[in-house]
Amino acid sequence: MWNIPGMTGQELQLRCKESLAALGIQSNKDFKAHLRQIFETSSHQVQALEAIYKTVLPDWDRIVAVEAYPEAGHQLWCFICGLFVSFDKEHHPELFNGGLWLNNGFSANSDLDPWQLSLLNCRVRTQ
Repeated sequence: MWNIPGMTGQELQLRCKESLAALGIQSNKDFKAHLRQIFETSSHQVQALEAIYKTVLPDWDRIVAVEAYPEAGHQLWCFICGLFVSFDKEHHPELFNGGLWLNNGFSANSDLDPWQLSLLNCRVRTQ
């Protein structure tokens, strides 16, 4: 089943905004701090990636596949990529630094505002 039953991209976007608000994320500064905290508390790159997805897709535990990934503005995408590169240099030096983000992270969308996050085109498959 694609998308959570009855949830459109607009509804996924609304759930994301609600999740961010519940986490106290109300500005780019708050979001940066939250993302940094994810990497400070993660022991593996997969753990960090899942935590980022749980932040923007609060129904993550019911999602079995993501197609048409969430989209991030250029600065947001680059900021997260930089966190992955730094993390991988320390924790996974044998891997291509940032490779997990490049393969499974959000899509970069230069049409969005630099720190904007969009789930309007996101598709998820649930259990």
